[in-house]
Amino acid sequence: MNIFSFKYRNLILGVTATAVGYYTVLMPHTIFLSKYRYMVARYQIGKEAPLDFKILQRIQKIMDDLKLSDDIRNIIKPFSVFGFDLLHAGTLNNKYGAILGIPANFTNTAEQLRENLQIKEEPIDWTRQDAQSFLNASILSENAQKFAIAREILRIQAEEPYFNSYILAFIIAILWTFYNAITYRFKLRNQNVILCRTLYSSFTVCGAISWFGIKDYRSYHLDRKTDEALCSLGADYIKGGQEFYEKTLIRNRAIRSLLGEEGKRIYTAYGNEQTFLRQKHVPLSYSKDFFDSQFGLQNLDCKT
Repeated sequence: MNIFSFKYRNLILGVTATAVGYYTVLMPHTIFLSKYRYMVARYQIGKEAPLDFKILQRIQKIMDDLKLSDDIRNIIKPFSVFGFDLLHAGTLNNKYGAILGIPANFTNTAEQLRENLQIKEEPIDWTRQDAQSFLNASILSENAQKFAIAREILRIQAEEPYFNSYILAFIIAILWTFYNAITYRFKLRNQNVILCRTLYSSFTVCGAISWFGIKDYRSYHLDRKTDEALCSLGADYIKGGQEFYEKTLIRNRAIRSLLGEEGKRIYTAYGNEQTFLRQKHVPLSYSKDFFDSQFGLQNLDCKT
């Protein structure tokens, strides 16, 4: 194989690897977004459970508070999601849009939750203190719901899928170029196959670490930026944020107790998510402390 054919083949492989990396991250938020929604939605009698008018009105009020344009409002599609956590996915792309998952505890009463809640497909023993704590923490006030929904909407606006896709594509392109430059310059492909494979593996690991590191750093930064932005919307959102994080910590501690050993692998004794190496989000306890301080400053301003 001549030098021209070798370089041409490597160029094609590099472009292909870059494109695959880019679209692998982006496709679940675009082409496969409807399939993802189908997988996580909550259903009633075989159909997606509808959101009641009250919660839809609340979402529109939140969009008013965030001063969203009509174009963005129309792109974000609320729906009923399975579980107890809000969910967002998608982008501000007009063709595919974004989805905003609203869990059952935002629309159901305490009695409705008590009747339908299960842990691992088994009825909950409501005489247990941790079960009562779980139920009480799952019911959020209007302010807490507004905060939580606004938080997800701001994350949609951050366009994380595009950022993560671009970063992965950039890392693949740069490392592929370096790898080929080194192996070509020192003629490793034919003379030292083992060293060539070791170099390839090292670059792959380095690329993965770089991508996860940048991705997690930005996500962590967006958590802080989002909380600060919502604080600027006024007292209702500060109180809502304080309640949301406090009750989420209580709920997580209750789940930890209800699930036993499995729960200990998911949540810490304080209610934060267990992490290993990666820190994708600001710990809930840190966010709670932030809103506690904001609430204290607000009270101090009122007194002065």
